[in-house]
Amino acid sequence: MKPDPSEHPGASSELAGAKTRVQARQETGGQLERVVASHADVDQVIGVILIVGKITPAETWDVLREVSMRTNTKLHRVAESVMAWGRGATFPAELRSELDRQLQPPTQARLSDES
Repeated sequence: MKPDPSEHPGASSELAGAKTRVQARQETGGQLERVVASHADVDQVIGVILIVGKITPAETWDVLREVSMRTNTKLHRVAESVMAWGRGATFPAELRSELDRQLQPPTQARLSDES
């Protein structure tokens, strides 16, 4: 036996509101998963660049940030490209060039900025 809607006049709007809240939470959960995955990629790339560049974690963060800004590439995209390169994919030339430049000793990098 179905419930009589006239007995619960606000029930349909409450149900619609509940559905909207559930959808919003699902979307938020999906966004959070993407952020966590992106953060993990960046952390892994920091480790790789730290070892390859023989620099500190703070310097590594600065290198990634500079590569991102100077190539107009979102930081998580830079990290994804480095991760893909580690798995054998082609590393975009613009990113590779800027990463190489950022990993040069400070005096050489400054000279490159001046030219």
